[in-house]
Amino acid sequence: MSLSKKIIIGLLAGIAVGLFFGEYVSFFQIIGDGFVGLLQMTVLPYIMVSIIANLGRMSLSEGRTMVFNGLKVLFLLLGIGVVALVLLPLALPSWSASTFFKPSIVAVEAPLNFLELYIPSNPFGSMANNIVPAVVLFSIFLGIGLSRIEEKKNLLHSMDVIADALNHINKMVIKMTPYGVFAIAAYNAGTMSFEEIQRLHAYIIIYSIAVLLLGFYWLPLLVQTTTGISPKALFKATKSTLLTIFATGKIIVVLPQLIDDVKQLLAFNGMNHEDRAKADLMMPLAYPFPNLGTFVIFVFVPFTAWYMGSSFSLIENGTFVGATLLSSFVAPVTGIPFLLDLMKLPQEMFQLFVISSVYTDRIRVVLGAIHLVVLTIISVKMTVSSVQILWPKLIRGIVIGAVSTIVALIGTRFYLGYALGKSEQYESFIEMRLTKDFKKGQIKEVSTLLNDSTSTRSYNQINTIKQRGKLRVGYVANGLPFAFKNEEAELVGFDAEMAYILAQELNVEPEFYRVTRSQMRPLLAKGQLDIVMSGLVATTDGLNSFTLSDTYLDQTVAFIVPDHNRTLFKSRESILSQTDLKIGYTNPYFENKIKAFIPNAELVKMNSPRPYFKGETDDMDAIIFSAEAGSAWTIIYPSFNISVLQPDMVKIPTAYPMVKDSSWQLFVNTWLELKQKDGTIDRLFKHWIEGQGSELKEPRWSVMKDVLHWVD
Repeated sequence: MSLSKKIIIGLLAGIAVGLFFGEYVSFFQIIGDGFVGLLQMTVLPYIMVSIIANLGRMSLSEGRTMVFNGLKVLFLLLGIGVVALVLLPLALPSWSASTFFKPSIVAVEAPLNFLELYIPSNPFGSMANNIVPAVVLFSIFLGIGLSRIEEKKNLLHSMDVIADALNHINKMVIKMTPYGVFAIAAYNAGTMSFEEIQRLHAYIIIYSIAVLLLGFYWLPLLVQTTTGISPKALFKATKSTLLTIFATGKIIVVLPQLIDDVKQLLAFNGMNHEDRAKADLMMPLAYPFPNLGTFVIFVFVPFTAWYMGSSFSLIENGTFVGATLLSSFVAPVTGIPFLLDLMKLPQEMFQLFVISSVYTDRIRVVLGAIHLVVLTIISVKMTVSSVQILWPKLIRGIVIGAVSTIVALIGTRFYLGYALGKSEQYESFIEMRLTKDFKKGQIKEVSTLLNDSTSTRSYNQINTIKQRGKLRVGYVANGLPFAFKNEEAELVGFDAEMAYILAQELNVEPEFYRVTRSQMRPLLAKGQLDIVMSGLVATTDGLNSFTLSDTYLDQTVAFIVPDHNRTLFKSRESILSQTDLKIGYTNPYFENKIKAFIPNAELVKMNSPRPYFKGETDDMDAIIFSAEAGSAWTIIYPSFNISVLQPDMVKIPTAYPMVKDSSWQLFVNTWLELKQKDGTIDRLFKHWIEGQGSELKEPRWSVMKDVLHWVD
């Protein structure tokens, strides 16, 4: 039985075992990681000795010719990738959605250190840390230096012997591939969530289409029309290696085998042994450079923008493509977070990419391997002899390919439009629950307090609360996501849950009263309310009527704008360049801050943001809100977006207005400090403001548990 058949059997058997046993086969991860480690151990040394030996024996002019030819082919392939990167988002249907607050909106990450990545200032450090581009550059310089030395024959022979030994070791490990593939497939099939994959439905489909079209049509067409090697011959020679690459998710682990496949194809093309040996140099040289698999996978970034309901404009798309050309020099796990920051997209969306990589990493490296094979074959052919383009086949292939690509994109757009339906973020939001089971507090009408003449100011508010047996908590309307009613009319949210925890600390029950800002002051001044918990900004205004707790979190001043205008409010300069701006605000604190910051805007006081979202305000360009609270509003009204001023971000403290009583203030402040220290505030922030509470993860399905019911 051939190795490729054994690999397929191992792959299918692993998937079957994973689906049957589910999470019980997670221990296979250790075996899979061990197999990948064995494959990796010889690769970097092989690349080094191969480059050094082949450059060392090659004349400088000959090496320069091959490098220039390789760069020409690389630019051609990346040009094809740019076209794909621009066209693929067209397959995404119209989509109206938004997202919870993400810390990446207000965070600035340091740029990538390309010098450290590509300049081997410490070659041994680069080798130890597996920084492949720097190691390759060091090997190139050492090989060039060796080519100028006459007494090198024995050293080159020794390096050839080492390369052969490493290649033999690699082939020994390759024989274990069916077993390693079995372990990897079993682990992934047993632990990968169907729900997680479903969320990435659109991205996985469009990237799969890109791999199929580029790797199995356009690139083979390019090889056939330039070298005469047919697609059938191409895949017959590389089939086993590509299957291994698919299973392991890595190209580098079988790079020596891939070079042997290329040599086999070049032999079919009539090249002698010496000419075929140029593949030993060309492929390792090409490996650190971007390949189409890595380049096109960055379509995840425009997918993220689409997923959030803010697809790229023409200018943003140009910025993205330009940045991708540089970012594709590094691994996607490094480049994609950089691009998400650059395009001001939530860094947390990268977790979705990590989930999808269980599948996409495997097809990415397959496309990357085909890219390397194509680049090496054409470059060597150009170096050895001139390339004769078969124009009739090329023209016919381009016409067929263009039609197939257009049909695939249009068909995908129609399918996704039907399959995805509408965003379920709003439903997930209003279905949110408290993180723990509390005895439900009553929601009462504030009129019962306003009409209560018997309630008077106490000199010890804590005793009053305990004697009453109730903690009277005020909350302000439109307090998303700090205090709001879910679909079951329960008061929930960050501060609503904090109120439950505070009442629990006092061993009383909470009572909730919906109040306006004007009602809040007299009710606190008279002691009829104990505290207001609704994500309110801490200001000096009103301190004659109540006191404030310590700050328990900071919010960031932001603009809520129609989605199509989001780029106009990203910096102070872009805002000042506009005329006749009309900006609404709900808190006087915002008015004072923004009036000096943007003097050319007309500021309008609003009691609620809802009229703006419903289109009931005339000529209103934006409203000032906090990014943390405003993100929740964009889930309800997904045609709007959050825009934070960069780099001129303004932070505002958030605190609880409460009755003036020193012992009560000391109690609440001490309680807040305890909740900061024990992680409660951070946990609730992630649950309510970052929206993790809207993502309920179901237990992993398996045949053994859900069909046969052998285990619970």
